[in-house]
Amino acid sequence: MIPMTTTRRTPRPRHAIGAIALGVLPLLLTACGGGGASGETIDGSSDEQLSEAAEINATAQERPTEIWEQLEPIGAEIPSDKTIVSILCGVTSCEELNNIFAEAADVLGWEVITLTTTGTPESVKDAWAQAVRLEPDGVIASGHDTHLYAAELAELVEAGVPVVQNSLSEQATEENGLLASFNNAVTTRAGGLAAAYIVDESQGSASTLYVDIPAFTVLAAVRENFEESYDELCPGCEYQTMDISITQVGKEVPNLVVSKLRANPDINRVMFPSGAASTGVAAALRAAGLADKVEIVTSSSGATNFAAVAAGDELAGQALGFYELMWLEADTLARHFAGVEPADLNELPMIRQTLVADNVVETEGLYPLVETYDDQFKALWGVE
Repeated sequence: MIPMTTTRRTPRPRHAIGAIALGVLPLLLTACGGGGASGETIDGSSDEQLSEAAEINATAQERPTEIWEQLEPIGAEIPSDKTIVSILCGVTSCEELNNIFAEAADVLGWEVITLTTTGTPESVKDAWAQAVRLEPDGVIASGHDTHLYAAELAELVEAGVPVVQNSLSEQATEENGLLASFNNAVTTRAGGLAAAYIVDESQGSASTLYVDIPAFTVLAAVRENFEESYDELCPGCEYQTMDISITQVGKEVPNLVVSKLRANPDINRVMFPSGAASTGVAAALRAAGLADKVEIVTSSSGATNFAAVAAGDELAGQALGFYELMWLEADTLARHFAGVEPADLNELPMIRQTLVADNVVETEGLYPLVETYDDQFKALWGVE
């Protein structure tokens, strides 16, 4: 079990918020001066900082309508006789991603073989070893950096098998041999958008507990992203962290969170960078009499989180364009198989939307943010 750690906020150098918010920077540049002229501090934020947070948050809540403009039509025949191995990360959300990829693969006529893991290093390595033995045409996976299965990855690369990943801390490089690494430490905006939401919604009065899962190494970048934005937008807001393990999700986590809140009664927001980790926490807050005082915010949220936001059990979530992401992975493999040079894949930002009670879509599962995503991809592939 990973031990819990608690850290009190320490001053950090101010960083440009554009490094965090990425696509919303142009709005900030045109919104300077939107706050009060006095610059007085309101609780943890000045008027100007609250104005910045509001601008970021308003843009993040808009539903996107287009996939990536960097993608051009493939313009070549895409082979259909391909077998792709999909390695799951160990949490429910990865099963949902696998199902979405399978839909894209079906359009392209590909077979998908799914390998499960529990998320532990041993099970991840075993799955990659099995992938090598299966001799597939391609491999997709997510959530676990390449050092856990470096030897197996090297075998696949040596055999000419393209490997596409998402939600790693690392980008695709010649050294690791990945064809693409999406939603990586460089392109993630999840933490910054969540911080802007919390600061805006609380009007600079948040005291936040950040519940992290160190085993998912990409979350280190989300945490850094969150902390930089939180500090930039609300330098007076309190902040603590708590680490959990994958195996504690949906089991010990609710009680751990309640214990932390009782020991630190000033906390009024709990932030989960992985939506799956909030499982059972809302019910535990109600049972402990804390639901009226403490609000839950998630990023990389799933269908359970969307339903919780709609029901008022969680304050906000953040939808990653999961449908768009998994069809992008199929697009990347399709371009490789067709001999077409892909776009600069390391630089593609992920499609995201902050979800609150006013804009959440009530659904039994994940849903596409770009409603016509499939038609847009099919047009790129030249298929019906």
